[in-house]
Amino acid sequence: MNQGKPVDTIEPPVPKADTIIPPLMPPPSSAANHLQFTPVPPSNQQQPSLPTQLMKNESMPVYDPLSRAGLSPKARLLVFSTVGGFWGFGIGAFIGGRQSGLQYLAENAHRLPTTVQGWYFYHKTKNYRVMLGGVKRGMRFAVKTGGLCLLYGLVEAGLDDVRGEADIANSVAAGVTTGAIFSSITKLSRGSFRYSLIFGALFGLATGGLSDLHKTVSGTPPSYVNYISGKIKKN
Repeated sequence: MNQGKPVDTIEPPVPKADTIIPPLMPPPSSAANHLQFTPVPPSNQQQPSLPTQLMKNESMPVYDPLSRAGLSPKARLLVFSTVGGFWGFGIGAFIGGRQSGLQYLAENAHRLPTTVQGWYFYHKTKNYRVMLGGVKRGMRFAVKTGGLCLLYGLVEAGLDDVRGEADIANSVAAGVTTGAIFSSITKLSRGSFRYSLIFGALFGLATGGLSDLHKTVSGTPPSYVNYISGKIKKN
């Protein structure tokens, strides 16, 4: 049907003579890449007021000459008694469980089971006796060691309060005093009494030395450390 009609062709538009073609953008120079801009702080930033600064200063921790390892005397007594109680419970549970197990074996050595079911109940009863003996002995040891550590903490805190400073001397004196009180209550022999005093002195030396080391590292050394440092600087 359309064989006799000419086919229309689409030609691209030709720009007119008066049309202005914009020039290409020049490439950015190397100097523009090295430009640095200094940020300007916002003008609406407010300085902290005086009450805010006072609140920040009040929230800062205050140095307490009677504190040890960052703990006040009350918190230290709680930590001493708790750690001593858990320590004593662990030792007592181990000793009590082992003794209960050996006692059960000795009591049933002449009547060992002969069947599988008998051996099952034999070991089940033994485990029950071991756990029961461990808990009983552990509770007794926990009360003793917790009370002993509490006594040491009370004597140490009292000496710190009397002298107005917490240092290694008070810890050693508290350890020796606690050892003497414990030996007198339990009525130990003369040799055991001497070992109790030595153990108390060593315990106080260790705890007091670590506490003074912590203070020295924190920037608040005890008075004797300042005295020794002053003597060394003078020489």
